[in-house]
Parts: sequence; structure tokens; C-alpha cells
Amino acid sequence: MEPSAYVIKNKSEFVKFLRSKFTLIHLSNIFFRDFHYGVMSYLSDHGIKLRYHDAEKAAREAAEEFEKSGILKRIDFQSWKLNYPDFALPRTEKTAEKTAEKKAS
Repeated sequence: MEPSAYVIKNKSEFVKFLRSKFTLIHLSNIFFRDFHYGVMSYLSDHGIKLRYHDAEKAAREAAEEFEKSGILKRIDFQSWKLNYPDFALPRTEKTAEKTAEKKAS
């Protein structure tokens, strides 16, 4: 299996792995070099060792597929916006409502 195909096949696991390495929040920016190093590290953790250039190629291929699936929205040639609602921060007004409800109880 191609390294990029391995990343693509395990999209949700890979995105969670990236989140463990970098600060990823729904609608935050992600830069190519972070994505590239994330791909290298993820594949290395799964026993797939790549040279820098080969990992960069795999990262570009995976990023293209992530764009097609809507997980990444291109900003420019080296950055994207992360579209992953599972990583959204809690809304502050809901937190304030819960606090008010607790105080009222």
C-alpha cells in the first residue's frame, strides 16, 4: 500500500494523531510543513519509514484527498483551514447557561 493511501484510509485516526502533536481546533489553520511532519511521524509510528522527500510527496497526495473530502479547505499554496467539527471548542454561552442552571438549582 502506498504511504499516502495508508494515511487516507485512516483519515480520522490520522487527524486525531495530528491533534495530539499540534493544536488543532475546528476552523483553525494548518500549514503544509506541520501536515508533512505529521504524516512522517504517523507513518513512522506504524512502521513505515520514509525519506523526507518521499514523506513530502505522500503528504501532498494525502492533503489533496483531504481537500476533496472537505476536511481541509485551501487558503493558499501552503496552508488550509481545518473543517473538522469534532474538534470544535465548546460554545461559551452554553457553558454560561449550564453554570447559571447549576447556581439556580
